Amino acid sequence: MEIEVLIPTLAGRERLREVLESLRAQTRSPAGVTVIDNGGDPATNDVLAAFGEIRVERPGRNLGFGAALNRGVAASSPDLLVFLNDDAVPQPDFLERIAAAREESGAEMIAACLVRPDGTIDSAGLDVDRSLVAYDLFHGEPYGSDGHRGRVPMAPSAGAAAYERRAFVAHGGFDEGFFAYLEDVELGLRLAAGGLRCAAAYDAVARHHHSATLGSGSLQKNRLMGRSRGYLLRKYRGQLGAADRARGLVIDAVTYAGQIAIDRNAGAVRGRLEARRASPAPGPDLNGVPRLDLGLVSSLRIRLGRRRRG
Repeated sequence: MEIEVLIPTLAGRERLREVLESLRAQTRSPAGVTVIDNGGDPATNDVLAAFGEIRVERPGRNLGFGAALNRGVAASSPDLLVFLNDDAVPQPDFLERIAAAREESGAEMIAACLVRPDGTIDSAGLDVDRSLVAYDLFHGEPYGSDGHRGRVPMAPSAGAAAYERRAFVAHGGFDEGFFAYLEDVELGLRLAAGGLRCAAAYDAVARHHHSATLGSGSLQKNRLMGRSRGYLLRKYRGQLGAADRARGLVIDAVTYAGQIAIDRNAGAVRGRLEARRASPAPGPDLNGVPRLDLGLVSSLRIRLGRRRRG
């Protein structure tokens, strides 16, 4: 089984260098490493020039996260695709652990574990509730806590994920209607709806510098998050009952109000309004896709806790 690592970057510079150096030190070497450079930043070009063994795709403009990875996949051939953020530094056995999880489970999706420098988990995969609100598994909990092993998310976070190439391509890859954020949630929904499985590679750890590209709580990040949330709901709106839509609206409204109060911007509201102009093709039937059964208060508590951590 050959593995290719694909990394989209936008002015990655020194954080990208750290990621590429860590890939050179892997206990299981990849068949190839591809960087999709969305920014054309001169300092990033200097970093890339020091790694002559990697393949570089230069679209000439910022395609966004999912579209950049789609472009990288289109020019690749290995059996297993591993996606990494340019601020996610893998431990030396990262690829070995992912390969082991794939071979043991036979699953088409593998969720690695993003861990912050303070030792808390950023994401061990993705889940959704009945309103299609997304949650990062074990977010904010100390890595290695009792009870983590054996829990399998719906899908991986694309910041540290593996996909069987054949399954990824057959299901159309990332929906490029998402510019950034939640495209991995939507892909996970489609793959799970198609009967594909996710496995957890809890020991495949990448140290993640959260929101290094746009900054947590920035106007641009909040706008893109709001737009992606609106786009997701437009794509799957026919599958949500009135109660679930109302529940999701309350959660979103509280989240956006918190951003206005704490971040001092209404970027998410602006992005949500932008999404009203989108007309995505309806998503597949989600019957059979695992969804969390959370009460409204529990959901809001999780969202508030995430906001406090940034």
